[in-house]
Amino acid sequence: MTKLTQQEVERRLGLRTVNPEELSWAISEVIHQAEFSELQVDFPNADAPALTLHFFNKGGLRAIIPGPSLTDDVVTQIEEHVKTTLLTPTPTVIRAALFAHVPTEGYWRYRDKLVIRRAPYEAPRSQVAVAEHPFILEVKFDGSPDWHLRNMRVLKEPRQVALFLSLVVPGVTVPPINARRHWMLDATPGAMRSVWAQETYFIPNFEAYAEELSGQGNLPDIELVAKLPTGVRGDQVLALPEDLEQKLDTFMRLGDDDRARILRAAYWLHHAREVWDVSKSAYFQSLVQAVESMLKYERHRERCPQCKTHLAGPTAYFRSFIDRYAPMRDENDDAERRTRKLLYGKRSDLTHGTSLLAADEEVGFGWHTPKPAYEFQLSEQAQLVCRRAIIGWLVAQR
Repeated sequence: MTKLTQQEVERRLGLRTVNPEELSWAISEVIHQAEFSELQVDFPNADAPALTLHFFNKGGLRAIIPGPSLTDDVVTQIEEHVKTTLLTPTPTVIRAALFAHVPTEGYWRYRDKLVIRRAPYEAPRSQVAVAEHPFILEVKFDGSPDWHLRNMRVLKEPRQVALFLSLVVPGVTVPPINARRHWMLDATPGAMRSVWAQETYFIPNFEAYAEELSGQGNLPDIELVAKLPTGVRGDQVLALPEDLEQKLDTFMRLGDDDRARILRAAYWLHHAREVWDVSKSAYFQSLVQAVESMLKYERHRERCPQCKTHLAGPTAYFRSFIDRYAPMRDENDDAERRTRKLLYGKRSDLTHGTSLLAADEEVGFGWHTPKPAYEFQLSEQAQLVCRRAIIGWLVAQR
């Protein structure tokens, strides 16, 4: 039996041309067992590997090492599976329900990539104004003839687009990947009870996949505005930023590192909203994490000659980012100045667990004392400042 070389195996399996996670999946479809360590995957195990994948610390596949039990037949099977699934993209449209703080009644399209539109008439809707109101996001992406891989890819680019929208369109929320269960109230008159139920949103007769983006039909255009309205009015419907197309253009052009940074920031801003009802401290910390996701530290920062610590620490970088990309609109605005001071001052305490916001410590009648009420008023301003800084960075990349 001729021994397969590392170079030949890496060439045939597409080391530099295929997604590492997808390649690992393709191998698992042929070799059905695997053993995982921090930066290594052994198929089928570390004691007698046929193939070993070595990864870089920051992701990416470093090497594919053939083991003594690897045969040409197995490589051929994997190679064929890679060609027919990973390297045979099938243009696919995923349709998913997202939610906004106000109803969506129109249609908006971004090139041949995505559509935001009114949910179908069969979609359940809230009868109250302050609620999560459904709309449909359609995203075109490279699917696969294999439904497992298609579903894996849905969790990547389409979900990234959804997270990005939650950043640039405040009030948009993205359902969690994993369904959660809670005690729910069944308020049926005369039969009120608590039930243990799964959190989900279901639209009858809804097709999640299509070949093309939906047309506008008789839906009106979603209004594009220079400044998004704040608050919720009874007759308010979803509007979009007038420069949303340019922001999406910029996002689509970002390199891998910058794209990962802004998606992490979008994740933490979205998470802040998710935890607001549970913990005001976690909300505030998530805002801080969103900005810290965007920071780039210099490799060789200046150190103090005596204690050797960096002269410019995380708080200084944090403040610099905020001041650069979300400068004070009015130097005489005391409310915004206090917000920034709270952001800078609380950042370290919350990060190191040395304190909580007063709203999480003062229970009972705590909201009638000055400190939690003051922090509550500033929390919304802090969210606006952090979001504006992150979007300001994005605009600067044009």
